[in-house]
Order: sequence, then C-alpha cells, then structure tokens
Amino acid sequence: MRRERFYPAMRMMDPESMIDTFMRGFTEPFFTEGFPEFGAKTDLYRKDGKIYAEAELPGIDPADVELHVYGDRLTLSAEKKSETKEEGGDKSYFRSERRYGKIERVISFPVEADPESAKATFKNGLLTVEIAEKSQDKAHKKVEITSEA
Repeated sequence: MRRERFYPAMRMMDPESMIDTFMRGFTEPFFTEGFPEFGAKTDLYRKDGKIYAEAELPGIDPADVELHVYGDRLTLSAEKKSETKEEGGDKSYFRSERRYGKIERVISFPVEADPESAKATFKNGLLTVEIAEKSQDKAHKKVEITSEA
C-alpha cells in the first residue's frame, strides 16, 4: 500500500510549502478579524537618529487607536466601527465592500529606541510615530586582568 493512502495530509503540502506557510506568520501582519485589505499598511524608516513608523488607518477615529512604544517594538491596535443608522425602511444591499473590525500590529525596531521620546500625530488617516534611537555608548573601558597565584 502506498503511504499517501494512510497519511492524506502528506499529499497536500511539500515540506518547503509547509515551512513557507509557517514562516509567513512571523513576517506578515496579524489581523484579528481576518480583513487583510483593512490592515494598517506601514512604513518604518530611520532619519537623523530617529525611527519613524507611518501607518495608514483610513476611516478610523484617532480616539479608537491604541499605541504602545517599547525599547524594541511598537504595538498598534485600532478599531473601525460600523456606523449604520437606519431610520425606517429596510436596505437591500447588492454589494458591501466597506470593512469594519479590529486590527493589531507589532512592529519590531531594527535598533533600540527610547520609549520616553515617542511622539505621535494623526492626519488624514495617516498615523506617524517618531521615536528617538537610544544612544549607543561608544566609550569603552579596558579591564586589566590580574592573575591569582
């Protein structure tokens, strides 16, 4: 008997595909409600000793955004709430493409940052976070080694 007959899952994915699928979870954003087209598309860059993160959050009220900055990462969660107001009558939708729900992102910094310096602005659906890089002390101390008899 063929091995695939007893293990049908073996036919579904080759090992490379399984590894790619597993690793994708570490490199792609995490969406709590499964709306990839609603996700916060972000840019992360450094300029003049600062780290900048820009996230597109169209249609989201800044009051519905929660932002936390740590030394090694930034966490962002936001919720786009449905604003349905029906006053009499029943709507018969032919198509609805607007998405509502909650998203969460964790963005790792390439260098250590100073969370106390973080500033955030929100304009026209674009959240911009500015964080100073933590200064790396270039000074060093030479340590003398003593020998004990």
